[in-house]
Formats: sequence, structure tokens, C-alpha cells
Amino acid sequence: MSVNERWLEILLAPQRDGISVAAACRRYGISRQSFYDYRRRLRSEGVPALQPRSTRPTTSPSRTASEVESLIVKLRVDNPRWGARTLHTKLVQAGLARPPVVSMIHRVLQRHGLVVAQEHRVPKEWKRFERHSPNDLWQIDGTMVALADGSKAWIVDLLDDHARYAIGATAVRRFTVHAAWKAMDTAITEHGVPRQLISDNGLQFKSRKGQKPVFFQKRLAALNIHQLNSRPRHPQTCGKLERYHRTFKEFYADNGPTATVEELQELCDRFRWYYNHERPHRALNQQTPSVVYDASRKMTPDDVRRGGNTGPRVLTVSASGAIKYRRRRIHVGMPLSGQKVRVTEAKCRLP
Repeated sequence: MSVNERWLEILLAPQRDGISVAAACRRYGISRQSFYDYRRRLRSEGVPALQPRSTRPTTSPSRTASEVESLIVKLRVDNPRWGARTLHTKLVQAGLARPPVVSMIHRVLQRHGLVVAQEHRVPKEWKRFERHSPNDLWQIDGTMVALADGSKAWIVDLLDDHARYAIGATAVRRFTVHAAWKAMDTAITEHGVPRQLISDNGLQFKSRKGQKPVFFQKRLAALNIHQLNSRPRHPQTCGKLERYHRTFKEFYADNGPTATVEELQELCDRFRWYYNHERPHRALNQQTPSVVYDASRKMTPDDVRRGGNTGPRVLTVSASGAIKYRRRRIHVGMPLSGQKVRVTEAKCRLP
């Protein structure tokens, strides 16, 4: 018996057998709602309407439009290093009125085989820190790369701790104390003098215990820059710069290797512009480092932060419209929730 014939038998049973609709539904094991739905279809469209229909919804809000999906795939193919968050930011910047959410973009990449499934790992709970103003603290370190002929070269990088802004990137053949100062001097000429500088304990930056200060230390002292050093075998202290090195080496793998140190310097300058002005940063709420770096007044060696609390600070307003400052909760208003505000202390006389 075909599906049409079966439903026709069920629908005619009350009239044929002189029973109620409820009794017919119990006999055939169907709901009364289904009985009335199929009877309505039979009366309006005839026997062919008794065939089962697809239960697929007429609209699917969670399905990405084909044009947007094609754009996501094209952006990913053209920029293989861009993840779902970066692609979402780029769609917003392109003026898309209602771009797909990050999770949906990730599913699009999965459907097209553009991401590889990775084993879920529980991240370690690191205690993160961030200075509250640009130029309050710079990080400096060197990383080694291979040139086209297999020889080695170094890049001395500097990063602003507050904005993750790439302050400088100087390519040199050897990582010496003078090469380190050359990078530092170039960055100071371009961005001013920072209040503090942190590095590892390499001999380019710091003399051994009991020995005279190296050239780099002397130059910092002359400019009144307070020098800090990370704990031995603890790269997390300069973790922002370590992460910057990783991003650069991914870029170098795609665009290198270069033949000479001069070509390496050109590539560093090109990457630094992209990193500062074009690449949205997840830790900066998908803003670029240049936007955050230029948003606040820059610190100088003359700025004194007694106990680390005085001086201008940039704080994020909570969802409840408040900030935490000096162990106090200060309400600044719900309209500012999620925004960054600049807090400055000022002396005032009470009436």
C-alpha cells in the first residue's frame, strides 16, 4: 500500500466504519492534529497532497548566505594566517551590515577544509599584566632567522607593553651590545623615551654580577630610563614580545627568506606596519596596536608613579558600568560599559 493509499484509508475510516476521529487515530496510532492536517490537505489539494513533505524549514537563520560564505573563503585563501576572529573584524571593516559571528565563520572554514581540527587543551592559568599607559614600559629582545644562503641574522625587536605596539625592529648580522643599542636608539628617535625597559639577562643588556655596567646600561642610565630584567628561565615575563616573534616568523615563512640583511630590514619594516596598523589584535579587543598606542598620553622618564598607582591609567569599564581603582569600585555609568576610560588623579580642596 502506498503512502497516499494508507492516509486515504485513515481519513475515510470515521465515515466508512462509523467511528469518531479519536477512535480512528487510536486505531492507526496517529495524533488528531496529524489527522486534521492531512484531511485539510486532501480537501484543498487532492490525493497527491498526502505524500510526505520535507520538514526542512523554509528559512535557516544559522546558515551563512552563499555570497558571504564565498567572501570568507576568499579572504582565508588570500590570507592563510587569518583566523575566525580576524576574518570577523575584516568583514566589519569592509562595511558588512550583519557579519556572521566568530563561531559561524569558524564552521564555514571547517566546511571548506580550511582549518584542521585540534585537540582541546586546557590553557594554563598565567597571571597577566599590562601597563596602563604607552611608553611606560618597553620590552626588548632579539630573535634569529636564516637568510637564503643559510647564514644567520638577528632582529632586535622592541614592543610597547600597554598597546602591543611594535616600537622598532632592527635587522643586524650579529646580536651585540652595540646592535642592541642601535635598535633602542632608533626606537627612541621615532617614539620618544620610555619610562622603563625590560629585557632578559643577556650580556647585550646587562653585565654579570660584580662587573662594570655594559654600554647599553650606561646609555639607559644617561637617559634616566629605569631598566628591569626578567627572571632567569622565565620567558613569560616578556611574553608579549615572544608572541610577536612567533607572528613575525609566520610572516617570514610566507614571505622569506631574504638574501641580505638589508632586504631583511625592508621585510621587518613592512611587517611592522602591517602588525601596527592593519592586523587586529585579540588582546586589544580586535583593535590595532596603533589605535591603542595613540589613544593615551605617553609616559616619560620624568613621570613618577609612587606605588604604581599615580599617573594616568586606562581602565576598562565593566558590564555594570564601573571601574576598579585603588581597590575601590567607582561607578561611571552604563553607557560606558565595555569602553576604555582614562583615569587621572588630581588634588582638590574640599569646601
